Amino acid sequence: MLALELSEFLRSRADVVADRVGEDEIEVSLLGSYGREGQQVALSLLVRAWWGGRAAGPVPVELID
Repeated sequence: MLALELSEFLRSRADVVADRVGEDEIEVSLLGSYGREGQQVALSLLVRAWWGGRAAGPVPVELID
């Protein structure tokens, strides 16, 4: 359920491609000129924005390179 909610949030952005590849796993690509670190920071900020908008509060999310 949470993976679906997060993937829908990410897909709502024009610069993000997000595909669920498992029940609790999402593969994400950011479109644009990002270096590796820049992409990790941008994705981390997007996840924090999603957390902030959740009425139930933050949940554990692991970013895997």
